[in-house]
Amino acid sequence: MTLIERCVPRMGGEKVMARKKILESNIAFRLMTLIFKFRDLLQNPRKSLEKAGLRKGMSVVDYGCGPGSFTIPAAELAGQKGKVFAVDIHPLAIRAVKQKASRKGLQNVETVLVEGYDTGIGESSIDRVLLIDTIHLIDDPDALFREIHRMLKPDGLLFMEKGHMPMSQQKSIVENSGLFTIIEARDLMIVAAPSHSPSAS
Repeated sequence: MTLIERCVPRMGGEKVMARKKILESNIAFRLMTLIFKFRDLLQNPRKSLEKAGLRKGMSVVDYGCGPGSFTIPAAELAGQKGKVFAVDIHPLAIRAVKQKASRKGLQNVETVLVEGYDTGIGESSIDRVLLIDTIHLIDDPDALFREIHRMLKPDGLLFMEKGHMPMSQQKSIVENSGLFTIIEARDLMIVAAPSHSPSAS
């Protein structure tokens, strides 16, 4: 009997499968959170954000925010006049970010729980979109990039980091969307600006 099976109470077939999926998802999230704690000890998220040019007053989206490793320092850099949207599909991620923001006394963090790729965030309202440790988990990159392109201001930037795939593959995913122009690609980070060609409209 697996750990999941021990945790699931006896119930009807569909309910059992749904409950198993939830438990598996929750366990995976907690393991990911533990891994991120070790990662953040080796690599300071704040330094990565400073490289991304985050500064006071900016509006930022942390897409696939997870437990908030980058959300919280982004909110600190953006300051009271800035705002950070923490976007994730997992309720535990949203809860973790809310708790961390509350403990830090941060009033400029807004969490967004999504089912697909639509965030509901205003069009052309965002200065920076962070896509950290996320792209390898995306089933439909084109749909994601359409949403990111919609949110970004004309002079906004997308920062992708650590996609768990070769840099060449990450670059291809961005370029094939037809929505972004890569302006920098080094040290596992891609910086891309929104294109304003007919294909991007």
